[in-house]
Amino acid sequence: MNEEEKYRFDLNGYLVLEDVLGAEELAAVNSALDGHGLWEGENKHDFGLLKQYNPFIANAGPLHETERPVRDLLAHPKVLPYLEELLGADLRYDEGQVLFARKGAGALVLHNGNTPWEYPPLSYQVREGQIYAGHLIVAFCLTDALADQGGFAVVPGSHKSHFPMPDEYAAWEKTGDFVSRVPVKAGSVVLFADTATHGSWPWAADFERRVVFCRYTAGMVQHTSPAPVPEDTDFDDWTPVERRLLRPPFAWHQENDGGFKERQRTSVRTEEGWVMSEYAQQIIPSAEDTAQDAAEDIAGERG
Repeated sequence: MNEEEKYRFDLNGYLVLEDVLGAEELAAVNSALDGHGLWEGENKHDFGLLKQYNPFIANAGPLHETERPVRDLLAHPKVLPYLEELLGADLRYDEGQVLFARKGAGALVLHNGNTPWEYPPLSYQVREGQIYAGHLIVAFCLTDALADQGGFAVVPGSHKSHFPMPDEYAAWEKTGDFVSRVPVKAGSVVLFADTATHGSWPWAADFERRVVFCRYTAGMVQHTSPAPVPEDTDFDDWTPVERRLLRPPFAWHQENDGGFKERQRTSVRTEEGWVMSEYAQQIIPSAEDTAQDAAEDIAGERG
């Protein structure tokens, strides 16, 4: 991570890394995903967890239980140096999934931010020139997402905010140029601090949006429960680097987080299988969002 990248990440809370995935790598991952029938509406199939939140958005995972080459992304050699710089060499992989969106997918509400001070281990801090990001998200973009098509939305600098975002901003009832569009080409990565206020613009392109999200924490922190470990999978081909990332935190069972981790979970395991959490129901757009709504949002007619 060079000085320019470090400056931009600290300034904005995110960084776009271009051409992380080569053409062959990109084609292999997309081909693997093509074979799973992701829009058939089943809650569980050979991909593992699949939640079709509405006719326009599906979320599949957990990533560490998928086949290669999809699983290869969680320890990508072009991304790891950035993670080690921002989280420390003892970082750990926390969770991951694949997001699919079709034309008509509504906006994902803006969420997170550096306030309120609910869970300090996930906060963003800088001390003596060293960034301590707490919780990072790596978004591997498997398709283009140009400015007029929708995709990732972020409030630059909000990872250092001292005041919570007004509710009407978070719900897209009131918006403005403080929310940025981040256009990307397929193969790019958006690396961002989870404390940055982020969401998604409505998806208006005729093709499907695909993003693989990998989340990482410092070695002592666990954001998702249960922690992903190789022993919970059917695979025995884990590399030493992957095994190092897939390990429990070395400080856990702390009860002073105010319930933050539990509130931030997007899915909950029950006797009937995985179900969407109350938190996910609040931030995932409803099925009433239509392609016309998406086009209006993209054009800024609501702002």
